[in-house]
Amino acid sequence: MPQLLPAQVAQFLKRFRFTGGRLRRFRIMNRSARHSTGEIVISVREGEAKVRLRLVFDAVEEYRFQRRPGPGLVRLKEVKIGSFDGLIYFNLDAYPDDAPPGIHDFRASDAFIGARILNWEIVPRRPKPPEKS
Repeated sequence: MPQLLPAQVAQFLKRFRFTGGRLRRFRIMNRSARHSTGEIVISVREGEAKVRLRLVFDAVEEYRFQRRPGPGLVRLKEVKIGSFDGLIYFNLDAYPDDAPPGIHDFRASDAFIGARILNWEIVPRRPKPPEKS
C-alpha cells in the first residue's frame, strides 16, 4: 500500500475526483492508550472509471466525525488534503475555496482526520456471483 507524502498531494487530488464521490466507511480504532488508526473508504472517479479508494491513517493525532441534523455526509462535495507540523489532514466536508487550506480550516470541519501516516489503495471490485439457473 503506497504512502501519500505531502509532496504528492496535488498529483493525488488530480488523479482522483472526489467531488460527487460517496463515503462508504469511516472507522477509528484504538490500538492502545496512545496509538489510534483510522480507515476511510470512499467511491471516487479515476478518469472515467469509478473506483473504491481505501485510505488508512496511522498514528492518528486528531479527528472529528460529527453528524448534524439535515442531509448526512454521504455524497462528497469538496475534499481537501493538507500537511501541517508533520501531520497529514484529510477533510471530507471542506468549503470550496481556491486558496490553499490552513490548519484552522481542517479543525473547523465536521469530518476530518489528522495522522502522521496516510497510506492508500484502490480496492479491487468483487467478482459478481454466478447466476443461478
